[in-house]
Amino acid sequence: MTNELDEISQLPGNITDQILSRLPIKDAVRTSILSRKWRYKWSSIPQLVFDSQCTKAKGAQPSLQENLAKIIDKVLLLHTGPIRKFKLSHFEFSATSDIDHWILHLSRVSVKEIVLDIWKGQYYKIPTSLFNCQDLIYLELYKCLVKIPLTFEGFKNLEILDLHTLELSPDGLEALISRCPLIKRLKLRNLVGIKQLNVEAHTLEWLHVEGAFEDVALGVMNRLKSVMIDFSNDIANKPGPSDANSSNFHKFFQSLPEIQSLKLQNYSMKYLAIGNVPQTPPNELFHLKYLFTCIDFNSVEEILTVMCLIRSSRQLKHIEFQNRAKDQQATKIGTMADFQEDYRACCLEQVQVV
Repeated sequence: MTNELDEISQLPGNITDQILSRLPIKDAVRTSILSRKWRYKWSSIPQLVFDSQCTKAKGAQPSLQENLAKIIDKVLLLHTGPIRKFKLSHFEFSATSDIDHWILHLSRVSVKEIVLDIWKGQYYKIPTSLFNCQDLIYLELYKCLVKIPLTFEGFKNLEILDLHTLELSPDGLEALISRCPLIKRLKLRNLVGIKQLNVEAHTLEWLHVEGAFEDVALGVMNRLKSVMIDFSNDIANKPGPSDANSSNFHKFFQSLPEIQSLKLQNYSMKYLAIGNVPQTPPNELFHLKYLFTCIDFNSVEEILTVMCLIRSSRQLKHIEFQNRAKDQQATKIGTMADFQEDYRACCLEQVQVV
């Protein structure tokens, strides 16, 4: 038996690496019993994902919390290779001081991606050691309390930032975004306490904004191609720009020359319609090809605003409307028959899908 060929151990290294990278971390560690050559192979996998697959589906919360913490401690202790990705996203795991130690460890090993989702219990206070992870290219935080250190000089390599259900000051958010010189994708959802959003990042290509915001100001972003705005709360009776001749529409589009895809969910179109209803945007939208908008067809201001948007988008190919009238159930509109007369002045010849 001892002379039998260990076929598993003869697999090329790149094949075993691929196998391990596709297994839950718990199963990857278990491969150590396959053979002597596999005993420590798991310890060099670059992606460490700790989610619901790491523990039993059922069990007492204290036991689950302790077991998962022990698993993470052991994996980080025995891990020998570079760590590209660290993900903690377990639906039953609460904020704990253990996370501080893990992040401190990650800050010393040039980690590239961190995903930290706190699904249960209180918000987790991000330690200052996170801001020492200077090789980060991807950062995702859910249900965390973030305070930007005064000494923070920025994430110089960060390309993707996803912030969801965070406690963060408006100044802190602006400082964080402005100190990511290579950022390309930005997702901001349900930021506690922030009503007015200011975003300026010259390298940004993709922007997703969702939550109970009342205002959004976009700086000059010549590379921004895809935008999704979702104002979840009704902004009735909210004042518009102080300039009587201006509008939220003008303010929003004045710095988006390259936008190709635009989604306006919930009350976003209502927001754009506040102020002086425009005839044209400040800049023609030469590259806009896709438009989705949720609109109240009982609102003249919203209809005029979307007409202006369409009229100024010569390359528009695909339009989707969703009705937001209070007395009607929100449904996709597949025809423009109800307001065909209003749209005769618009240039719709190029549109292929409505």
